[in-house]
Amino acid sequence: MSKYFDQTFKTRDAGTDPEKLQITGIDKFLETGSSFKNSAPGMGASGDLGESRLGQCRKMKIPAVGKLLGQFGSGPALEAAEESYRALRTRLLRARSAQGLRSVVVTSATPGEGKTLTSLNLSLCCAQLHDLRVLLIDADIRTSGLSRTLGFPPGPGLVDVLSGKCEPRNAILATDIPNLYALGSGSHTTQPAELFASSHWQEFISWCSESFKLVLIDSPPVLNLTDVDLIAAACDGVVMVVRAQHAKREVLQKCAGQIDPKKLLGVVYNAVESGAHDHYSYGGYTAARKEST
Repeated sequence: MSKYFDQTFKTRDAGTDPEKLQITGIDKFLETGSSFKNSAPGMGASGDLGESRLGQCRKMKIPAVGKLLGQFGSGPALEAAEESYRALRTRLLRARSAQGLRSVVVTSATPGEGKTLTSLNLSLCCAQLHDLRVLLIDADIRTSGLSRTLGFPPGPGLVDVLSGKCEPRNAILATDIPNLYALGSGSHTTQPAELFASSHWQEFISWCSESFKLVLIDSPPVLNLTDVDLIAAACDGVVMVVRAQHAKREVLQKCAGQIDPKKLLGVVYNAVESGAHDHYSYGGYTAARKEST
């Protein structure tokens, strides 16, 4: 059964004050021990540095792409879904240009709000730009939702990198989508918070920011976990995914209040029912449209 995701990037002012957080969206839909120091100090944070580091990455296909596109059907539904992510990509890249963002955490207040599919589809959309090398990281190492969705092959992942068992270049995978790289959650661990609290996480994000133009991190939900605070501390920005009629407003406000307001970029509003009147805001511009069923 098709479900619709209502997507938008809120303005920074609206998103950073949890007491004034507005839940307003765009009318689009889709279904739902190691050292990371620069090994080439003579090279700047450029594409050449990334290519030199990533040339020996293992390869993987993303079999989920066809499946995900199939969920949109065809015609207007698929076109609207694609346009939704282009709009989200545009707002993210504007923030990247204005604020120098490289690493962005995608989270939600509670489980089941669509953050993993949002992370995946946004990374696919961003990778379509020929000069934008993107890394997608499964940092929800408690559930490994992104890794299961993409079907990562056996091998090291984020846990192995942060615990010093392998170098990043030996864990990151080059996908069959040009410009898109991915890093799975890796080995099982019983201490995820401790891994993100270590200096290795910050060093790894710094390494990634030198090697990629954009790093998207699929993180755990905020509620009742310390992981997100630790993950976001090393990153440049945070996007919160909100599913319509899922989390209570007070829960959302509480979770938004746990995120550094300087890093909270905004909200992606999801799962508006088919046929609903959808309202959205781009700065001062507002409009409404009734989606066809």
